[in-house]
Amino acid sequence: MASSTFLFCDSIYDERMRWFRDIILASNGTGTSAEPVDIRIFLTGDALFSLVDARTRPAWNAVSAIPSVQVIADADELQLQGLYDPVVSGCSHVLISGADHGGLFWERLVAALKDEWTGTKSAAFLLCNSPYMSRVPVYMLRFLSGVRSAGLSPELYTYLDGVHTLHDGQRPSEFENIGRGVAALADSAALAGRDAWFAACSRCATARGYYQMNPGTGFCEPASCIQGITIRPLKEILARFSGDHPIISHGGGMTVHGKGAGARIPHLAVFITYPPYCTEWAFGGLSLAIAAAMGGIRTTVVFIEDGVYALHGTHQVPGNDKIFNIQEMIAVTTDVEGLSYAVHVPSLAERGIGISGDLSLVREVTNDELARIMFRPGLEGTTPAMRIIFF
Repeated sequence: MASSTFLFCDSIYDERMRWFRDIILASNGTGTSAEPVDIRIFLTGDALFSLVDARTRPAWNAVSAIPSVQVIADADELQLQGLYDPVVSGCSHVLISGADHGGLFWERLVAALKDEWTGTKSAAFLLCNSPYMSRVPVYMLRFLSGVRSAGLSPELYTYLDGVHTLHDGQRPSEFENIGRGVAALADSAALAGRDAWFAACSRCATARGYYQMNPGTGFCEPASCIQGITIRPLKEILARFSGDHPIISHGGGMTVHGKGAGARIPHLAVFITYPPYCTEWAFGGLSLAIAAAMGGIRTTVVFIEDGVYALHGTHQVPGNDKIFNIQEMIAVTTDVEGLSYAVHVPSLAERGIGISGDLSLVREVTNDELARIMFRPGLEGTTPAMRIIFF
């Protein structure tokens, strides 16, 4: 029996809701002969607005009515967003999880992951969002606090703007102090005999000034960093992805066949959802995927939603611009063992675009094929567990 757990913190717009609904129906609908997948979808933050939005509410109603699907909403965040009463009265299939509703949201999420990954000794959060500009680091603290309370070792991998969590001397006047929270988690885990493993990507940290050359020693050293997080090469962080433990992020999830991944390394699916250049999301997701594959992790990159623009036209980087050409990154890595590329056909059709002829090796996938990628990793001799990360 397969089971999937998802966490969404960011806004869920109608396009994502449509394809997400369709792949769930493809896996668990009456027309499929495969065994249904138990799916738990945890919603917090801005994702909660999709429960009441007229553009996405019908899809949630259809998904949550499936017996094998459970949608869980964060009661505390519903109250913060002013959504508690509308969701309680208008979303009968949605489970409200909070202190007054049979357990805290984050404890329920950790319990679900612990149940799927039998025997796991740790659970991790991949943080790509910066403190204070985003509320995701607050969710990270709540999740890892739940991990510690469940008797597991908390792990934190900071990447992209998530490395700003490193900054020493954080003193927000209106927000929860993220640096202090990370340090407290590390200390409490150590006191309980469960050492925390908190790391920051060295490339991202160097780009943001947290890893600098010391003229006296000639070596790069951490600068203005809290003690709780160690700056490490990305390959060391990705080595943790080979382990038999759950890894969650601000958007994404995981599918497990049976209980845990066992002796085989979990597969990784990276969903590129942003256009290629104006933010670091596309480059960061692609870099992580390529590095994971080179480290021996079977990896599938799916270009979907606005991420399909990375494959459209012919990209030419001006001579005075220091930026990687995304299309060249794809073209030179199509022969990397264990790495495959796919593009979501409905996303292309919705935008009325095609992919460049130079990228013909990128496989086109429908919603049915996407459902097999996300929910059937145990088929056809592949690994029995799949991690899914949205960039």
